[in-house]
Formats: sequence, C-alpha cells, structure tokens
Amino acid sequence: MRFLLSWSTLLASLLPTTLVHAQSLQGSSSCAAPAPGDYLIVGEGHRAEQPLGRLQLETWLPNGSVLGKRFLRVGRIYSETDYAGRWELDAGCGLTVTRDAAGSTSKVLLTAQGKPRFGLSDRAGDVVTERWIPQPERRCEPEDMDGTLLSVQTGHTMTASSWRPNAVIQKESWTGWSMVGLAVSSYDGAGEVAAYQGQFTQDQNCIGRIRQQDDRGVIYAYAAILRSDGGGYAYLQTQGDDLTVALVEKLGSPPLAAVDPTSLNP
Repeated sequence: MRFLLSWSTLLASLLPTTLVHAQSLQGSSSCAAPAPGDYLIVGEGHRAEQPLGRLQLETWLPNGSVLGKRFLRVGRIYSETDYAGRWELDAGCGLTVTRDAAGSTSKVLLTAQGKPRFGLSDRAGDVVTERWIPQPERRCEPEDMDGTLLSVQTGHTMTASSWRPNAVIQKESWTGWSMVGLAVSSYDGAGEVAAYQGQFTQDQNCIGRIRQQDDRGVIYAYAAILRSDGGGYAYLQTQGDDLTVALVEKLGSPPLAAVDPTSLNP
C-alpha cells in the first residue's frame, strides 16, 4: 500500500506541471493572420511520373483573394498562365490556397508573422514541394543583381526515352543584367564542366527571360523571376531535353533558410 500511495502522490505532483506544459505548447502554436504581399514560389517534383518545375509570382490581398502569374513545365510541355484564387486558414498555422483552373491548390505553412514559408501541391497526382520567398514591393533594377551568385540544384534529362536525374552547381558573375558563369554538372553520373554567358531580358518588373550560351555553342532558355531585394533569382528551363528549376543566391545576401528569431515567438 505504501508503494501505491507513493506512486499516487508522485502522479498528483506531476499532473499540474504536465497541464501547464501542454497549455504553453498550445499557446506557442498561435499564428498571425496571413500577411498580404507578393511572394515568389518555386515548385519542384513530379506529376504522374513526369518531372515538374514551376515558378509563380503571387499576390495575397487583404480580402483573402490571390492573383498570380505561373510558369510551368511538366515533362516537355511548357505553359504560362495568369490565375486568380483565394486563401483559407487551416489549423496549426496552416493555410490552403485554392486557385482557378490555371493554377493549382497548395497547402502552406505560415510563420508566426503570417508569412508562407513552405508548401505542397494539393493536386491529385502531384508530388511537388514549394518554397515561398517574400517579394518586397519595389522595382527590380539592373544594378541590384551586380555581384557573385551561386546555386545547387537537381533536375532531369531525357535520355533514351526516359527522364534521368542530373545535378548542377553554378557560379555566376552579374554586371547589370548580363552574366558569365561556370557550371559543373553530373548527368546520370557523367561529369561535365562548361563556361557560359548570358543576358536577362525584362518582361514586367522582376519577371523576364534568360538566354545563355555555353562554350560549346549550346543555347539554353529560361523563364526567370528576380528577387526584388536583390538577393538572387529563380529560373525554370523552358526548352530542350533538360528540365531544371532552381534558386540562385547572391553572396552576401541573408540565406533563404535562415529563420527570423521573432518568428519563433507566438
């Protein structure tokens, strides 16, 4: 009996502490309302066994509506569309963005400030991750990109009627909207090193095209969205037997993976 009483006493003494801890965890999960603004979205994955790459520039309005521009490649098929939709809050700092037929539905996680950070495509048949980057409301100017940029990415190459994996690391030097660079690639295990040069052509503020040519004379075409804070850019390959979507970061810019310490507070 003394043994039983000791356990009862111990459990009773722990119970208030356990309840307080549970309550504090619940309180720490609170999030602010979704933050209106512009966001750069980089999506990568597969759709029905075809590789998929996607860029979006999306605006969240205070009334819950969204407007966006989408650049999509699934296998060899490339498309560009404007779309509209709405966001709706879920539990646990989550949110669902429902877009019209030109877009696709996303499940998104928010920071404590209500900013989207990561997402998943909710379309049937998709296995696609999304990375969301705030896009401050400002003009993209040529001098904003001046400097050295680096990237690492994986993609796919069509070989013998099937998509095979590739991986690339790049280093670029930008002056205005012109760049020179070096790419070190692995195509299904076969290595390649190529120097290249290219040019960004502006279509609409931060949205545009990049055309590059390597030292073998091969031409590459990309849809591109510059980060308005000057921290780099995202690109999607639009032609050929390679499909790559990537984030290129400028040296000296805050790393994209860095967490704002205030985002950890309720």
